[in-house]
Amino acid sequence: MDRPGSRPLSPVLEEKKRDRDPKVRKGLRESNQIETKLGPESDTDTNADDDDDDTLPLEIDVHGLRAKVYLNCADVDIVPARYLEKADRSPILKRTPWIFRTAKDGRCVNIAKWSKVDIRYRGVFKTLKKVPMFSGGLFGGSTCRISSAADEHEEVSTGWRTSTDSRSGWGSGSCSASSKSSSSKVDFEEAVKAQGQAIYALLDEVLSMLGIKREAESHREMFFLRPRLVSCQPEYWTGYRVKHRDSPLTAGSVSLDYEPSRGMPRAVMPVTTTSEPVVSLKRTLEGEFKLLLSQLLINVHRLSPPGDKIPDQEAFLIGLHGSKLHILRGIFPGQKTSKLWSGRHNPREVQSTNRLFRRRGGGSGNGPEGQDGRFYSKTNLERFMEQVEWNQLSNPDNEVHPRSFQVLGSCEYDLWLKCDFGAAMKMLAGLIMYLMSGQARCGVLQDVFERYPYDEETEPESDVGGDAAGMEKAAQKQKEIEEEEERLRKREREKKEEEKARLTEFEAIKGSMKDKIGGLTEGLRQPWCDWVWEDKGCDTGERDGEEALIVGGPY
Repeated sequence: MDRPGSRPLSPVLEEKKRDRDPKVRKGLRESNQIETKLGPESDTDTNADDDDDDTLPLEIDVHGLRAKVYLNCADVDIVPARYLEKADRSPILKRTPWIFRTAKDGRCVNIAKWSKVDIRYRGVFKTLKKVPMFSGGLFGGSTCRISSAADEHEEVSTGWRTSTDSRSGWGSGSCSASSKSSSSKVDFEEAVKAQGQAIYALLDEVLSMLGIKREAESHREMFFLRPRLVSCQPEYWTGYRVKHRDSPLTAGSVSLDYEPSRGMPRAVMPVTTTSEPVVSLKRTLEGEFKLLLSQLLINVHRLSPPGDKIPDQEAFLIGLHGSKLHILRGIFPGQKTSKLWSGRHNPREVQSTNRLFRRRGGGSGNGPEGQDGRFYSKTNLERFMEQVEWNQLSNPDNEVHPRSFQVLGSCEYDLWLKCDFGAAMKMLAGLIMYLMSGQARCGVLQDVFERYPYDEETEPESDVGGDAAGMEKAAQKQKEIEEEEERLRKREREKKEEEKARLTEFEAIKGSMKDKIGGLTEGLRQPWCDWVWEDKGCDTGERDGEEALIVGGPY
């Protein structure tokens, strides 16, 4: 099977070309011209992988395991089509974020003036302004500016420089160059942390708005997905007890949690970010493949199957490179992992059609209940096609080598662009719906859905907002928000006018009081001679009389 030709690329790519008008393209060109480049050594390191970037699939080798990585795959290669359709109908995509109401590029919007009513994604973009800016996408090769979007306009005035610009100032002294280098390093480390915070804020927004929870032992106990901002270096295996601990640090994870809490949440999907100013595509994909292998180990360990009967598994990973998000999907067929673990594969009993294609209702087939229970109902046909697609993905070109796996990568979504942000939200929402449907081949989730079965056929259309009532509700919510914003703006204008009128009145009173006091003082003004007088004569007469009586005395 020829993977590159099996599916067309995602239609999101064409949408991006349509939505980027000349003004946006001009702004992007200008921003790229402003960005500085790293030195010749860094350029050589980055360009060393250019030839590899142009050949698909990319082959990654990790301790004898080989991964064929296909980048820029169609969305349906990452998330099954019916969950993307559900996500497209969900309320999360019906309302436009505030930052994209009037602009297609969020970098042109003043985030300080964010709406006080519609605060969705505000924390995401405020944190996204602090992430490092790279001169290109990860899949196309990139170098870092070691600065953030928040300081884009300050770079000229404050003198932030890359290694290229710092060489021109070496003549002023090595101490100055050393201090600038250490300052840039600290700034980049802070920007790297901001990437993890941004993706955490984004996942928290999406999961909160979807609000997908499944019932556990009772209606009072629920399990759900929750993002975690915890960094770790997970272990992975490349064979039975062949352990390795050289995986990169994660920036967080999406974990399975319970309410009430049941102890430590279990990781379902790792999250990674770019942590180096100079990145290599092949080196980055090697690290991400190691994280996929570590997630595979967690899934298999949770299921605890016999070594020769490991079921088919898949693992997902979310990556953030600056402001560009991508999703990887690792395909791990059971026959390969079983041979890798034990040297042989004894497949389990084939799933019966009653288990793979569930029946609902007991009607004769004439009523709605009977139609839902028919073998070739819409849901059963969709599951059948998903199984066919899985078989195609797990056996490309009849590749049966047990140490060769396939990794599918989505295109990169620039979260600052309206079209990319919408496509990323659709992918994330569809992925979360798929994981919480009970159909995902992830051991951690398979274990919990085995204990607490969930039939997605019983899920009403209103739960995903796909019915007319859900769409009407989303439109009504958007209208209420806009009306509340208008009332708030009107109230602020009235408040400013009242403050201005109060200030004018105070100035008028102050001026009138000054005039009154001034008039009173003018009436009391008299020449100094009217109240300063000479009393020498009076004093002399009195003194002479006293002297005559006292000094002279009687004769």
